Amino acid sequence: MQLFKYSIVIARPREAVFDFFTDWSKAPRWRQYVRSMEREDSGPLGVGSRVRFVLDLAGDRIEYRLTVVAFERPSLWRHQTNETDFGGYIEYRFDEEGPNATRVTFRCVITPRSIVGWLAMPQMWLSRNRSYREQLPQLKRELEEVASLQPS
Repeated sequence: MQLFKYSIVIARPREAVFDFFTDWSKAPRWRQYVRSMEREDSGPLGVGSRVRFVLDLAGDRIEYRLTVVAFERPSLWRHQTNETDFGGYIEYRFDEEGPNATRVTFRCVITPRSIVGWLAMPQMWLSRNRSYREQLPQLKRELEEVASLQPS
């Protein structure tokens, strides 16, 4: 079941958007609640790569791990997390919208794995929808601000 889907156009080339997206040091600047993100493995980034991220939620430090399940630079990123009560994935698509613009589409597909998961679905929809709604506009602001600061 698709929990949410958002899309935005960013006035930057697709490769620049994708590279910024996968630069974990920049994640706290545009990903809500993210305190830090870092690779847990080595080698080229791709399917099977693991990333640890730490969230700051209402003063609590929560740690998650994600595993990349689809990777096509610079057009597709899909990962799943280690949540007990839910399966599914988070996906980002990066489509060209002209020579210097990229449409980023962000969606979450989720399937409850337990009765707890099913009971939590309404709250999950409300909280994740709200918390993720501003993620792409913040990514756009960060990328377009970086571009405006570079010399022409």
